[in-house]
This record gives sequence, C-alpha cells and structure tokens, in this order.
Amino acid sequence: MTYYYLKTLHHLLVVIWVFGLIYSAAIFLLSSRLQEGHQSKATDMGWNIWRYGAWPSMILGMISGMAMLHLRLFHLADTWMQVKLVAVILLVALHVRCHISFRRARRAQNQMLTKGPTQWAKLVALGATFGVFFLFLMGLKDSFQWIYGTVIATSVTAIISFFLAKKT
Repeated sequence: MTYYYLKTLHHLLVVIWVFGLIYSAAIFLLSSRLQEGHQSKATDMGWNIWRYGAWPSMILGMISGMAMLHLRLFHLADTWMQVKLVAVILLVALHVRCHISFRRARRAQNQMLTKGPTQWAKLVALGATFGVFFLFLMGLKDSFQWIYGTVIATSVTAIISFFLAKKT
C-alpha cells in the first residue's frame, strides 16, 4: 500500500515540477516582450514560481521516486524504467540550464539582452516535450507497444512546440 501512496505523490510532484518549468519559462518569455516598467513584476512572479514550486517539487519528486525504486528494485531491469531514468537525468539538466537562464534574466537590467523571446519559447517547448514524454511513458509502460506510442507522441509534441517557438 505504501508503494501506491508514493506513486501518487511522485506523479503529482512530477506534474508540478514540469508545470513550474513550463510556466516559469513562459513568464520569462512574456517578460522579455514587456516594457521595462512591467518586466520586473513578471520576472519576480516567474522567479517565485520557480523557487517555491519547481525546485521543491523536483527535490521531493526525486526522493519519492527513489523510495519507490527502493520498494520495487526489480523495475530497474525493465526497459521503460531505464528510459525513464535517462529522461530524468536530461530533465534535471534542463532544469539546471533553466535555473541559470532565469538567474541571468532576473539580474539583468534589460532582459532582452540576455535572451530573446525565441530562446525563452524554446525552453517552454522543451518543458512541454518532456511533460508529454513522461505522461505517455507512464501511461503506456504496461502495454506491449509502449515504445511506439511514446516516441510518436513525444516527436509530434516536439515538432509542434519548436515550430511554434520559431514563430515567436
């Protein structure tokens, strides 16, 4: 029973983490388009979501994920779990990259000089792609053909997201 409580908590925390990643990048995207008087308010709001939402949910999500793995070590032999762990490492790398970008944007007087709207839109697209990837991987992991559904859904999301990012 403990495993299922941890699993529910883990899924909730991962959704909050990815939401914080996407939403914070979207706020910084909006901030890069605003006039100087409104930039600092939007930047502060994005930073607060990042600091009090995305970071804690990432840390607690990792802890709950490790606790679940401890309870069911046999999942490490499953291909879907190995794919998920590689994706988590990539998501953490994206998280750190976003943190560096957010700190630079917050410290800069003129945020347009640090990153343009297209670069912020690409961070939003990457976050959305990871979110769809995790949703499909967790939803289809028990089916026979989980690889095809996950790859197709992630590819379509990435193509659409990056196409929209280029139009920004």
